[in-house]
Amino acid sequence: MISLFLDTCSQIIRLGVLSDSKLIDYTEFTNDNKLSEKLLPAMKEMLEKNKYRVNDLNRIYISVGPGSFTGIRIGVTVAKVIAWSLNIDIIPISSLEVMASYDTDKKYICSFMDARRGFVFAGIYDNELNTYIEDKYILFDQLLEEMKDIKDNTLFVSNDDNYISCVESKINVERIVLKHINDKSVNPHNVNPIYLKLTEAEEKLNDKNN
Repeated sequence: MISLFLDTCSQIIRLGVLSDSKLIDYTEFTNDNKLSEKLLPAMKEMLEKNKYRVNDLNRIYISVGPGSFTGIRIGVTVAKVIAWSLNIDIIPISSLEVMASYDTDKKYICSFMDARRGFVFAGIYDNELNTYIEDKYILFDQLLEEMKDIKDNTLFVSNDDNYISCVESKINVERIVLKHINDKSVNPHNVNPIYLKLTEAEEKLNDKNN
């Protein structure tokens, strides 16, 4: 089984190709305003480099958020179109779980992204990638309060170090895929982005209406 792994939810775009659960190739590049132009060529290049075509894909693992609104939309849309057109499996995964795949001896991992104004998107997982605290949009100080009993045994993983000392996310794609390899495929039309908060435009509209 040939699978594509795709995460476009943060500042770093992650793209991998796997045979069953073995990672064949992997790349990262910066998320910028040209993501919609770069993504498909990057996927095509990686597949061709490894002697595959898009039609050889059997499954897509797609990170559905939270994170960058634009990045999530682009990645999820591309994954849904490919899965629908090829009639292949699509498996949605939290972007915070992807970040939490960092290898560590700590019992818990708190992965988070800056969401501005003191808020973060955060989730807490154990070292088997089981959810300990559900992904949420939360004030960072409140998050620390909620996890005070486990903080000393928690690794903080983020590319945003302005809240607390943390390590940069170095994901383990094979761990993620092994965790979800037996997941039931979702109808591509039912794969939706997970934003956890309103867009800035929606927030302004709500403020205006209230």
